[in-house]
Amino acid sequence: MAICLIHAYANPAHEKAVQAEIARLWPEVATVASHQITREWREYERTSTTVLSAYVQPTAQRYLERLEAGLQQEGYEGRLYIMQSNCGVDSLASTKAIPITMVESGPASGFWGAAELGRIIGEPNVLALDIGGTTAKCSLIQNGRVTIKTDYWIERDRRSAGYPIMVPVVDPVEIGNGGGSIARVDDFSKLHVGPQSAGAMPGPAAYGRGGANATTTDANLVLGRINRDYFCGGSVTADMASVDSALGTLADKLGVSQQEAARGIVRIANANMVNALKLVSLNRGHDPRDFTLVVFGGGGAMHGVALGQELGVKKVVVPRGAPVFSARGMMMSDLRHDYFVTRLMDGTDRSGLQALVSEIAGHATEQFGKEEVAPDAVKIQPLVKMRYRNQEHSVEVPLRTDLLDDASMAILIEDFHAIYEREYTYRLDVAVEIVGIHVIASAEVGKLEMVAQQRTSAGLEDAIKGRREVDYATEGVCEATIYNAELLEPGMSFTGPAIIEDPGTTIVIHPGNRVEIDDFGNTQIHLRS
Repeated sequence: MAICLIHAYANPAHEKAVQAEIARLWPEVATVASHQITREWREYERTSTTVLSAYVQPTAQRYLERLEAGLQQEGYEGRLYIMQSNCGVDSLASTKAIPITMVESGPASGFWGAAELGRIIGEPNVLALDIGGTTAKCSLIQNGRVTIKTDYWIERDRRSAGYPIMVPVVDPVEIGNGGGSIARVDDFSKLHVGPQSAGAMPGPAAYGRGGANATTTDANLVLGRINRDYFCGGSVTADMASVDSALGTLADKLGVSQQEAARGIVRIANANMVNALKLVSLNRGHDPRDFTLVVFGGGGAMHGVALGQELGVKKVVVPRGAPVFSARGMMMSDLRHDYFVTRLMDGTDRSGLQALVSEIAGHATEQFGKEEVAPDAVKIQPLVKMRYRNQEHSVEVPLRTDLLDDASMAILIEDFHAIYEREYTYRLDVAVEIVGIHVIASAEVGKLEMVAQQRTSAGLEDAIKGRREVDYATEGVCEATIYNAELLEPGMSFTGPAIIEDPGTTIVIHPGNRVEIDDFGNTQIHLRS
């Protein structure tokens, strides 16, 4: 049962009373109240979020309880944490109570992993791109901080208004382009790639499971970017007859050769992904030249260099273990809670803001205490939600100091003007008001740390598998050196054209790009100027 009262964001007492009465009259029913999820205004969005959380709660609760019981039966004695959409993990009990917080946990873990990788290699400004089988997801990380928002919508597309959910969610842009994206020709002989996908069954034509449509994966095979003799790490025999048939049908409709059709598929897929990356960078006032592009997922390394060259980024980094990098990101996450509270006040109200921050920080510390985390282990990061007076939308401004005075309030307001101008391209000489705060509370609970790889006496030539002709779609056909990713070690470097073959992905190095394997086994690609 979902409970949402119109002003519960300001005072949840009545929601708590309703919840207690339901528990007395109907103890076997699960309940969730809006104040447990968010303390922001906008009752429609809060109601939608609460209803959706109530809708998935029984199923999610049963699943998590079975997971916990199964692990215990197998002898697991550690704590079980669940990945959240805010780039942190949470306890099993909290997640069972509010399961809607898991809604985008998969992409969030990858983006957090990219932020942590950026910290380790000294690149705090990162464009993170995750390309899988059906979609490409990207997000911008600035100064090591992943943007978290609460105006997320699910099931929203051209034909559906979707459903708002007011929970902390990483700020992603997602498009229907991945390895399984289907290429098609419309009634006007125009080529499209995605958003329809071949999925895993039947999958691309190359899988040999009956897929009759040409996909991005099939195009990469025809162009020699993927090794047909090492398809899926050698675990699958590429069905090239089906690939030729699917691409032949498409090429005939376009009136071009199969090779040219394959080039077109790759170029269009790249253009779609570049547009998505521009949405999180250029469209929000950020210059991609100030960022490093971190690509992961099974398809990220295949397209990353071409995208980086188009955007002009500093360099492209393919993490070690890129196909399963989101799983690694989960293991790098902290225990985290995000608190959003709406409280309207004047932009110069120092005492009111100080009181609100202290109130929420105290509440956060108390909640972490229930999870057996000591107060001194809790890290508090307040962000102030500010806007020009009487405007509709606000921006988040980091609070630089714990104790506020007139000087720090002046800095806060100047920071607001700068952030607002970057977001909307202008600033106003009018009064500023505070809408509320967003407090990030986190604590380390033991996480995976990247360690430097050992070096042996092996030379670069030991990693060379051979050479073959590769069509780079934009630079034409070149003879590329093929490297075995598992034999590349820190300190090794070379220049493209090259292909690095990993069991789970293929790294396409365009002509003139310089590659360095860093101390942690990541592939850093310096783009030609």
